[in-house]
Amino acid sequence: MKTRVRSAIPFFLLSVTLSKAAELKQTTLLAWDNYIASVKKNVAARNAGSLPFLSVDESPESRQRVRNGELLITNHDPRNVPHGLIHDWVGDMFVPNVSLDQVMQVLNRYDRFADVYKPLIRKTSVIGQSGDTVTLNVVAVQKAFSVTAAVETDVAIETTRPAPDRICIVADSVRIYEIADYGQRSEHVFPEARRPGYVWRSLIVQRLEQRDGGVYVELEAICLSRGIPPEVRWLIRPLTDDLPRKIIIDLLDETRAAVQQTVEGE
Repeated sequence: MKTRVRSAIPFFLLSVTLSKAAELKQTTLLAWDNYIASVKKNVAARNAGSLPFLSVDESPESRQRVRNGELLITNHDPRNVPHGLIHDWVGDMFVPNVSLDQVMQVLNRYDRFADVYKPLIRKTSVIGQSGDTVTLNVVAVQKAFSVTAAVETDVAIETTRPAPDRICIVADSVRIYEIADYGQRSEHVFPEARRPGYVWRSLIVQRLEQRDGGVYVELEAICLSRGIPPEVRWLIRPLTDDLPRKIIIDLLDETRAAVQQTVEGE
């Protein structure tokens, strides 16, 4: 009995700590803006060819591992963010015997995201389009132990083709609401002053390149969330590190499965 009580304590602390409201401070937002400016500068350099288009190409060993079928995940989290956390994870995979257009058939079917990427994505709808930019409304839900984080986001998705065999997709959040009591009759949007701070800002960058008899898919997911109180950082930090990794793996696996299903159905 004592063992069960001790093992339950970390989950209780996690639930209590993350259920309290968190305020997005200007110093935190400034750190995010500066970080995203550097990310977008990197995106432009890769599109222009002054850097390798795929980050995995910076290491011959990493490229070979991905080419051999490994799903490679790396963490680029900056550590000095006042009153918050920036999570920056990059995942790379190779899908053999498919074309760039076949992969884009999956990534452009926004109406099927809730089927392809369930249970993370619950709903998507196109709310606007201008040139190469599509604005989506997305509802995403993630559960970790006794905590449920539900977020509704308007996302501006810009697709560019820097070369015939390359595509870059940048999805930038333009509005984020956090939802309380998701799925219940009492479901409602958190007031700004009482937001739990699971996700304050987000940016997703996808790079696709067709070569070597298939398509390389690189997914970089960056988000800004509340900080962790120092007294429980030792407990919660391993969980906040593991969850983004799992999400990246799931998104890449689900994309690959959907692409393969599309190819088989042709």
